[in-house]
Amino acid sequence: MLISTPDYGDINADGLALGKTASQQGDFDAAAKWFHLAAKKGDKQAQYLFAMLYRDGKGVKRDDIQAVRWLKLAAAQHHHEAQYQLAGMLEHGRGVDAADPATAFKLYRQAAQADHAGAQLHLSMMYAEGRGIKKSPADALDWAVKASQSGNTEAKSYLQQLLNHINAKAKSGDPAAQFLLARLYEQGQGLQTDTNKAEQWLRQSAASGNAGAQFHLAELLLHRHSPATLKEAAGLYLKAAGQGQMQAAAKIGALYAIGQGVKRNLNEASHWLKKAAESGESGAQANLGILLASKQQDKLAVVWLDKAAQSGEADAQNNLAVMLALGRGVQKDLRAARKWFKQAAEDDALAQYNLGLMYVRGIGIMQNEESGAAWLEKAQASGNVHATLLLGLLNDIGRGVISNPDAAMRWYALAADAGNADAIYNLAVLYYRKGDFSKAFALFKRTANNGNVEAQNNIASMYQQGQGADVNMQQAVQWYKKAAGNGYAPAQFNLANLYRKGEGMAQQDGQAVHWYRQAASQGFAPAQNTLAYMLAQGRGVPADRDQALLWLQKAINQGLGIAEQNLLQLRQKKADFTLTSLVVDMHRRAGILTEKPLDLAHRLQAYQTPRLP
Repeated sequence: MLISTPDYGDINADGLALGKTASQQGDFDAAAKWFHLAAKKGDKQAQYLFAMLYRDGKGVKRDDIQAVRWLKLAAAQHHHEAQYQLAGMLEHGRGVDAADPATAFKLYRQAAQADHAGAQLHLSMMYAEGRGIKKSPADALDWAVKASQSGNTEAKSYLQQLLNHINAKAKSGDPAAQFLLARLYEQGQGLQTDTNKAEQWLRQSAASGNAGAQFHLAELLLHRHSPATLKEAAGLYLKAAGQGQMQAAAKIGALYAIGQGVKRNLNEASHWLKKAAESGESGAQANLGILLASKQQDKLAVVWLDKAAQSGEADAQNNLAVMLALGRGVQKDLRAARKWFKQAAEDDALAQYNLGLMYVRGIGIMQNEESGAAWLEKAQASGNVHATLLLGLLNDIGRGVISNPDAAMRWYALAADAGNADAIYNLAVLYYRKGDFSKAFALFKRTANNGNVEAQNNIASMYQQGQGADVNMQQAVQWYKKAAGNGYAPAQFNLANLYRKGEGMAQQDGQAVHWYRQAASQGFAPAQNTLAYMLAQGRGVPADRDQALLWLQKAINQGLGIAEQNLLQLRQKKADFTLTSLVVDMHRRAGILTEKPLDLAHRLQAYQTPRLP
């Protein structure tokens, strides 16, 4: 009979598998040799199993030093059970010169973060006892809850001990324990969620001066959105901030900036936001940057906006991009602006709009109206009314999308419902062009009531012509006068025509000349032409042929064809003049698409006031 002897020197042998087989058969001598072979080749599982043989004295002489050696190798390769076992040996001083609870804590934490229930339980105990780490009942409870969720009986029992201890301390008046118990009720960790009990314990802890409780109670009250609770929340934030609670400092700074719960005070806002920003609170950094920019302190604003942007604050990324695009506080850099807009646009509607606008107009980027429309749709879905208006324009004109008047009307209507004046006006123009004068009239009236001079002029003309409303010359005169008084040249011209003809009022050439001159002085060619007529005829003003020639030439220089005919008539001393009777503007408001160069300072959107972090 030939007896086969294992070749433990065979480097190609699967030492881990052979070692496991030997171990299952109770042949620990062979297991140790196979595990050693695989462990030397760097197999972390073999290193761990070989270490366990040394720890238990199976197949090898018991040797804690060797056990620690091989566990360290496996733990360094993120073998979580090895981390846990090594932590246990270091905690109790096995295989090392002295116990090392600090290193044990770090190893337990590594394994615990990988959901090792045993490590989570030991980590909880170390936090509770303050071994290897500063004592922290809150962290002890947190890890005990995690360990118990795995079904570990020992962890459940230990969690209950901790809860009993915390509950007893809270009832005895300990503010820290009260705060901790409140958080447990609030989050439903180890206890059934109970917001009433959570608030009860928060109030007791906050009244005793616990800054954490003051902050969390303020957070609870803030979201109730009543003036009384806002005021109470602000007071609690202020108390917590005074004790160095920087999240509270960030909140009270924002509340001072926007005037919620406290009287608006930009000096106080700057004070608290700066404290929180300097501590690393990224939301406070963003708000401080926004506040500084509103004060025109651009260079300092850029510093804080950049810090917040680097931390991922989308509002800071958007505002930093705007500053870069405008060259405010920093050298103008459209490429860098585009980069920050893109980062912010993942979540931020203002950035989505700004990026869409840059694509549509080709600002700092190759013009791509289709991509622009896609970003605008994302912004619109987040409720950005400017994006809604611009989508209406793109559909109206047929840029980036196929021209679609019906879609344009839908987008305009959405923006109009949100109160956008340009959308209301453009929607009115579309209805006017379709001949639906009643709808056009209602929309023009809506924006005219808000002081829009073009709409006031259009309303007047519609009253004059009986479009969308009965003919009403008194109303026509009234609306022309409003627009004319606000300096709108076409309305001044239309009003002058009524005075000249005596329509809707007594005929008054002097008043006609007055309003023609007002419009003509603004370069309005039809008014220049008619003013020349009044001067030539001596109506409402002494006749002055030279002045008439001068005004006709100005009208000609602006391309008014009838002025050339009138100039010829005047030189030939003929009385026939051709005059314009009524001027209205039924063009869509599309300056954002036609403006050259695009007024970025006016068109890009930035956050103007701090927001609650």
